[in-house]
Amino acid sequence: MTRARHWLAFCLLILAGGWHQLGHGQSNQDPQSLSEQKAQADEQRRELQNQIQALQKTLDAQQARFKAAGDELKATEKAISDSRRKIKQLSAQRAETAASLQALAAQISDQQAALAADQKTLADQLRAQHRSGLSPWSAVLSGEDPQSLGRELGYLAHVSDARVAMLAQINRRLAELSALQSAQTKEQLALEATLKALEGEQKRLAEQRRERKVLLARLDGQLAAQRAERDRMARDEAQLSALIEGIGEQLKKLKTDQSHANAIRADIFSSLPQGEVLKRGMAKPVKGQILARYGSSRPEGGAWRGVLIGAPTGTPVRAVAAGTIIYATWLRGFGNLIIVDHSDEFVTVYAHNEALLKGVGDSVRAGDIIAEAGNTGGQLDSALYFEIRHRGVPLDPQLYFN
Repeated sequence: MTRARHWLAFCLLILAGGWHQLGHGQSNQDPQSLSEQKAQADEQRRELQNQIQALQKTLDAQQARFKAAGDELKATEKAISDSRRKIKQLSAQRAETAASLQALAAQISDQQAALAADQKTLADQLRAQHRSGLSPWSAVLSGEDPQSLGRELGYLAHVSDARVAMLAQINRRLAELSALQSAQTKEQLALEATLKALEGEQKRLAEQRRERKVLLARLDGQLAAQRAERDRMARDEAQLSALIEGIGEQLKKLKTDQSHANAIRADIFSSLPQGEVLKRGMAKPVKGQILARYGSSRPEGGAWRGVLIGAPTGTPVRAVAAGTIIYATWLRGFGNLIIVDHSDEFVTVYAHNEALLKGVGDSVRAGDIIAEAGNTGGQLDSALYFEIRHRGVPLDPQLYFN
């Protein structure tokens, strides 16, 4: 919602207040005519309220679109971050698997070398026994004495035991080698699965990057539209000011008592406008320090059309005069907003509230609590923005405070 649309909402509300004042100004007409004017004013008020609601729905829809785009961007960026973290984890696993494979290869090489050494030792023993011609039968048939025969048989038993031990050791080495080969196969399969998962994550990351680019392009287009709307704001505000002035002139022409209209005009130029209920000497709507004065420069450009009063969140906001609530909802740039019609073409504006305690159509008296101060609508610090308008023209609120 641009500032131009803000002024459009105010213009429509003030127009409704102008018709109400017109009905009071022409009380000298016949009752039938006054009834017709009242019906016309009521219809006009309902129509204007419908227009305000339509504008509010447009604003809410735009906010929802921006929020959805922001949520999509957040989800995409989080997914990219998660994917990158997983890729790093998979890379670390791949490095660990490669190191494990290298260690297995070294162990297999050691086992193969040990197996070859055992096989060579066994072959040497067999060759030595063969050269000596020693065997159980040769020892019995040799005809040697029993003592010599016992020694030979003992040596033969020792050689046999050594051979059995060597064969058992070879079998154990062969079993260990088989186990290592099986472990190597499992490690290779795990590495292939890890690499496959890594490739899948890389493809997923590429798709998420593509989605992010599309999303950023869409947001960039929305931002470009916002900048274009900002450039149109000054022209729209000038047109709306001319519209408000034209409505004021038309209302003046409807007055049959030209001398009374001239007196009102002279009084406006000669003194500060006052109504039956909204007059000078009223209390401020909230207790606090004036942070920004009427007519001073705004940080984003332009001038303040009201005052900004510092107040802690939750501070009671009071109506400055009796009147009727004609607007009570959230508005971009103003947050939770209340507008009170005080008759005599006077309205007061209360913005950035934390909570609204009154609704459209409620009647209030001077000093009634209508809201609680806050910082909604983009206001950084808790404060109340307050305006007084007469016939659509903003007035300096400090001239009315006691």
